[in-house]
Amino acid sequence: MLEPRGHDYATPALVVQQFPGSLSSLFPAPRGLIDRDWPPTQLGYLGEYLQKLGCRTVVRETHYIDRDWIDDLSLFYSRSLRSYSNACQRLHFFRTAFDDAQWAAWMMDAQADVGRVEATLQAGYLGFSVIRPLSATPLGRTVVSPFGAAADSGATRTFGAVRTYTAHLAGFTLQVDGLAFQQQDQGVSACATTALWSALHRVAHDEAMSVPTPAAITEAASRYFLQEGRTLPADGLSMIQMCEAARAFGLAPLVIQGRGPDLDRAYLQAYTDSGFPPILAIAPLSGAGPGHALTCVGLKRGALPPRTDDAIGFRDEASNLLGVYVHDDRLGPYAIGTLASETTPKGLRSRLSLAWPDEEAPVNDSVVLMMMIPVPLKLRLTLERLRQLAMAVAQATSVAMPRASGRVVFSVRYERGTRYQRRAYGFGLSADGIGTITTRTLLSRFVGLVELRIDETPLFDVLVDATESHANPATIAVVRRGTLSADEEIFVEAIAARVNAKYAR
Repeated sequence: MLEPRGHDYATPALVVQQFPGSLSSLFPAPRGLIDRDWPPTQLGYLGEYLQKLGCRTVVRETHYIDRDWIDDLSLFYSRSLRSYSNACQRLHFFRTAFDDAQWAAWMMDAQADVGRVEATLQAGYLGFSVIRPLSATPLGRTVVSPFGAAADSGATRTFGAVRTYTAHLAGFTLQVDGLAFQQQDQGVSACATTALWSALHRVAHDEAMSVPTPAAITEAASRYFLQEGRTLPADGLSMIQMCEAARAFGLAPLVIQGRGPDLDRAYLQAYTDSGFPPILAIAPLSGAGPGHALTCVGLKRGALPPRTDDAIGFRDEASNLLGVYVHDDRLGPYAIGTLASETTPKGLRSRLSLAWPDEEAPVNDSVVLMMMIPVPLKLRLTLERLRQLAMAVAQATSVAMPRASGRVVFSVRYERGTRYQRRAYGFGLSADGIGTITTRTLLSRFVGLVELRIDETPLFDVLVDATESHANPATIAVVRRGTLSADEEIFVEAIAARVNAKYAR
């Protein structure tokens, strides 16, 4: 007679260890037939990236339940002959050095002052990586800090598409700013699924939506359109399927064909700075091999190039874009992609040269074919319309203000109206001006923001209702940002009147 079993639960443990010279040394080689080199490139890349961040200690949770893996398991892996565990492991990375004895001491100290110990751990926290029970493709949801602001040769880095993640470790609450990355497994996710999953980790989260799992994305993408006849295993999604998935989760997909370096830079700058990660569809520069998809997370910026046409009195901030930081599931998180021009049979296109963590030697040269940006449904104002307004106002400012002649710089992006109102308290406005923009002006949920400055000095902003269409543009407000002379004040006020907007000074 079979005896009934009790309720058996795993016994979890925390393992503290020194960060190894090679992250792949923590992972045993898979048994059986594998059709790729071992260790995988992603493990080598992540290990080198963490070294550059100064990682010194790894804390391993031996039993971790991950929502993404549970969904993947129930949809695909649970139906395999092999028995896959429902549990993962999770690695936490720290730049501070400590061992088991120090960890035990912190546990005791926390009984008297948990906040102090938590602050100590937080000061050295670099992020985490979920390790799936897939021996050949172990890297699941991985969130690590991006590089700092300073880059090489005087360039700077900005990461407008990251968000804050919270991790709980032994009762301590830790946070890291980044964007989720994972290694594609070819079971429920290929490159396009993984790229869209990363982008939705920012956009869906900001819209208070549940972030879909890779399995849910693959299912939504192939519900009405199957390119190859079956959903799983996942061979990859087409652009049409990615758009279908974005719509299924309540977002609007914007598809933009590659238009050459200048316009590509403009789109990458505006949408990444707005917190809407562009998904880039690329193809090998050689023309041989399959296409690929990756997610833009940040930007590498240099000095603004000089004007080349004396008749144009302004410069576009997007023109200082040297490259992008992307999540590439063939490499890892925050890979640097340098932008350049490439002449193709279809005209001038953007060449993207990808490299290992912030290094110059490219490991892959590609051409940007198009990009897809999942945005909230209420974001209707096109970037083209916003840029047209920005260039018109920038040119008028350069002509009307003698000190601004040839020195005007404009930038455009989208911003939540409430966030702009909060930032306005730092603009140095008069009592009437701050009251105008915070209490007497109705801002849309998202505003199209045109910022004008003279060199590096802010001048004024123009706010446009981003929920309106091209046919019915509505400028909401013009907001003074810098010190203006009496004549300049009259000019900016006239700009506000011309576009039927309130003026906050």
